[in-house]
This record gives sequence, structure tokens and C-alpha cells, in this order.
Amino acid sequence: MDKPSHINDSTFDFLLQSFSSQGDTPMPAVIWRADLVKNEIDFLNDHVIPGLEDGVGQLLQDAAVAAKMLAADDRSVFERFQKRLHQNQPVSEILRARGRDGVMRWLYILGSPDPERSFCYVGLLADCTSLADAILRRGSHAGLAEHLELFSNPVFMVHVGSREVVATNGAARKRLAIDPGGRSISLDELLGANTETYLRDIYERLLFDLSWNGLVEIRTTTGDTLTCTARVRAYDRDGRHLLWFSLTPRVQAPPADAYRRPALPKECERRLAVAASLDDLLNVIMDCQPETGRVDAALLSQIFISRGQVVVTGVGAPFHDLHEHHTHSYVGSIAENIDLYNLDHLIVSDTSKSIKPIDWALFIPRGIRSYCAVPFYYEQVLRDVMIFCSTAPNAFAPDDVLPYLVLAESIWPHLSRIVGDLTQQTTPH
Repeated sequence: MDKPSHINDSTFDFLLQSFSSQGDTPMPAVIWRADLVKNEIDFLNDHVIPGLEDGVGQLLQDAAVAAKMLAADDRSVFERFQKRLHQNQPVSEILRARGRDGVMRWLYILGSPDPERSFCYVGLLADCTSLADAILRRGSHAGLAEHLELFSNPVFMVHVGSREVVATNGAARKRLAIDPGGRSISLDELLGANTETYLRDIYERLLFDLSWNGLVEIRTTTGDTLTCTARVRAYDRDGRHLLWFSLTPRVQAPPADAYRRPALPKECERRLAVAASLDDLLNVIMDCQPETGRVDAALLSQIFISRGQVVVTGVGAPFHDLHEHHTHSYVGSIAENIDLYNLDHLIVSDTSKSIKPIDWALFIPRGIRSYCAVPFYYEQVLRDVMIFCSTAPNAFAPDDVLPYLVLAESIWPHLSRIVGDLTQQTTPH
């Protein structure tokens, strides 16, 4: 069977029209919403695809299960869908998945940024025998600039050959003062505040991995320099090779010595001062938690963005089998989300809804149902994340998170003594 042609990426408007045109007839698809900050997914209707049933949830949440369900030739298609979802970009794909009944089905996945909720993504998954055919017949082609306007943060596209900006969204034109409709703007001009060595490292990563995440200095056309968290992706459109830049301007972080030493019981302060290892520090945190006692485990994640790694150390019963300096990819980690959205903390209320790889690899198998993560920046670079974990869902709430922020802050002054000089923290210990 020949694989259908790729569906145009701008069909979110058709999804909205489909909703409105159905009347009292239920939409013949599974409708879902993903929160890209919390990395949670909710299913918004009760539609069931015969033969798949709960397999739809597994397909969208667990990459390992998805790989087993999908036709081998379509796994790369599904990976492309996942990347575009996490990049908050519109997507539409057709792929084949085998249900529990053994039947291989053609499925249609459509998704787009939620127009009503920031950093949320909505989509549908349907048996494409009818719905996908209707969408394929539509065949509309939205312009590149129209796509970029879906993002509220600064986003622009650069032509690889000419190195010139070819498309921007309103946020980029306002914040960076760049507009391809006026004079031509080159990538070299925008990145001129970065060292040549640093830029060469970025280009090497793009060459081999087709993507890069990290901090860059952006020089606006008005002469200002902004420090931004950047996501850069290689992107082909209409035979043109482009680079997609998504920026989150960073708020100036206070110097390391400006972090306030929390007021802890004297005994906790004494134990922190004599702690000889990360395990010792984390055990003090466990013993000094608020009286609610909702924390069942504590995890410290050391961040090495330049190496694309996070190294975790955990204490508590759920992490009894976690070997020393357990390593995960930075991509798909809690740290990546915190850095991307410039968060001062991140609460995940129910990991069973998660679409984040590290939750399925590290937390869910160990019974962790919710957690609160607190970052530590040194000289504007994310260095560590303290994660308080609970085996119960909904253990943390924004209005009572302060005790955990104080606990996390209490260990920052002791980290350099145990793990070494933070300015030299470039490779895992």
C-alpha cells in the first residue's frame, strides 16, 4: 500500500471547523491537550478507536510502547510528530499502528499550539479512513510567516545558504527589532556577541544532530544585547534549507552570593555544614522537610547543557536501586523545561499524564506520582535542579511550595564544596 502524501501543517483551522460542523454528533477522534510546561496530557473526550482502546494513551505517552505498536517504516514519522509537539509547532502526520487485535490501522495525528492557553498543545488522533481523506482533499498551504505567528515568544527563520533572516513573528520584530520586510538581517549580525568558538560548537551540533539547545547572546538591530535560551532546529521547506530559532529572553539572575541562606533549625544547618556527599545533603533535606511529610524521595540533578546530559543522585526508598551518577539526556529532562520556560519552580501533579521521557524512564517505574523541582542558576547558566518526589499524586500545590523552595536554597551554598568549583563544572563528576 502506498503511503499517503504528507498533510499540510496548517490544518488546525480545519480541526476547529470540524468541531463546529459536527453539531450534536461526537467528533470521530480522540481529542487531547498537552501541557508543554508540565509535560502532562489530558484526553478531552471519550471516543475509542476499536482495537486500540487504552493503546492510544500508551502511544502518545510512552515512547517505548509506541515503538512496538508502530510499523517500522513509520517510527521516524512518529518521532517527527513528537519533536514538533515539544517544539510547539503545528503538525499533521499519517502512520500505521497495530492494536491488541493484531490489526494494523492507519492513524491520523493532527496537532497545533492551543490558541487559548499559553504553552499548551491540542490535537486529535483518528482512524484516517474518513477524517484523513477529508483533510487531504483540503490541500491548503499557509505561508511560513503565518506559522510563526502561532508563537508568543520571539521566533525567526534563517536561510542556511544566505545566512539571512527570511521570516519572523511579531514577538521577534518587537523584541529584537528584526524585520525581513525591511533591510536584510544576517545571522552573523544577530549572533555577533558570541565567541567564534561557541558558535562553531553550535554549528557542529546542528550539522550532526540537526538541533541545538542552550544560551546565546542576541544582538538586536537597535544595538541591545539579550541573553536568551534558544532552541534551534534544521528545517526543510519547499526545497529550502532553513534554521528555526525559538528564543526565550532570560531575566538577569542574581549573583551566586546573593542567594539567601534559609532559616533552618540549627541542627539541620549543622548537618548540612558537615555533609561529605550529595547523599548526605539530600538525607538532611529529607529529614528537614515540612511537617506534612509528603516527600518520599529527593533527587539532585546536575546539569551539563554543553554535553547534553543530566546526572542524578537520589535518596529515599523509590531510589534505592539508583546507581551513583545516573545519567540521562538533557533533551526531555525536567531541566530542559525549566530552562526553556524560565521557571523558578516546576510542579508536576500527576506523572501518569506525563509526555516527558524522563518521567517514564526514571519516575513512573519507581512509583513517583508527583514532584516539585527547583532550579539553581550560576552566572545565568542552569547548574542544578532539586526535585522533591512523592508517591502520591497532587502532593504539591503552588500556594504551599515556599517551604520546598527554602529547603532547596539551603543546599546551594554547600554544593561547590562537595561537587567542586561551579565555574569549572563542565564534565560529570
